[in-house]
Amino acid sequence: MKLFLNEKKTELFIKTSLWNSIIEVFLQEKNIDMSSYLVSIQIKNDTLLIKTNNPLINSELHLFYDKINYNFQNKIKNIDLKDYNFEIKFI
Repeated sequence: MKLFLNEKKTELFIKTSLWNSIIEVFLQEKNIDMSSYLVSIQIKNDTLLIKTNNPLINSELHLFYDKINYNFQNKIKNIDLKDYNFEIKFI
């Protein structure tokens, strides 16, 4: 399904998809709700920066990087955003 989104809506969809992917993976793998640990997601060129309020959470995010990225890419693929290939970093 191809959605026709303007630039701002596309950016919002990308951020929301990544946010939800993180929450879903952690609920599934560790039964932890990550909502309170995530601060923000920023897009800088081809990089998605995920800011948390705890360095230990960053290390946990690195452990599940592949699953988070896979989940995120599936969401992007579902709406046909093929031109978006991001590197994900945790800060």
